[in-house]
Amino acid sequence: MKMKKISLVVVLILAGFITNDVVVHADDHEHKDKKHEKYKEYKDYKDDDDDDDEKYYDDDEEEGETYYFQDAVSAKGTWNIWTRTVAVDKEALPFTNSQKVTLKVEGTNKELSFFIVPKDREFFVPGKAVAQVLGAEATFYKESKILNIKNEANELIYLAGTNVVYDNNVKTPSPAQVFYMNEELYVPISTITNGLGYIAEWQENNQTFVCQPITN
Repeated sequence: MKMKKISLVVVLILAGFITNDVVVHADDHEHKDKKHEKYKEYKDYKDDDDDDDEKYYDDDEEEGETYYFQDAVSAKGTWNIWTRTVAVDKEALPFTNSQKVTLKVEGTNKELSFFIVPKDREFFVPGKAVAQVLGAEATFYKESKILNIKNEANELIYLAGTNVVYDNNVKTPSPAQVFYMNEELYVPISTITNGLGYIAEWQENNQTFVCQPITN
């Protein structure tokens, strides 16, 4: 009888350890399982629950460094066109101070007001909010700082601190590093608009970016 009681206690203790382990390593996001399956393939992805400090960077990358692509071009980059290359030089922006602007989708009543951030000669916008106005689904994984955006035709994946966009699963240069601010991931406006099939034009008179569908 004593042996049975001891065995039962051991089983309960082990069960308690296993339960605690699950609780400790649980992700607060309901999409954790999908996140693991989808993003583990990307070398830039780091799971916040990993026991070690390994980050999934390319062999020639250092943590916090910009990823430099070999296909840099000499032509000037423009703030509203995503060339999917790294421009050596960039044209000047229409304005250089952070300010409140409106983004509208041409031919619809969809619009969004937000503070835009000019940086590195690019306009940075809150990625999730802009994606939703453009009719895309957007999921932001706060702990890993990953933003996943997709519509019927395209999927874009951003990771804070890199100038990489996974454009339909293809690792592609972004014109500047995306960054996390005010609980949002800010991305260059050219990558998110062009990537979802639009081009943005700046209207100075009403302080508005108007997004028009890109036609072939």
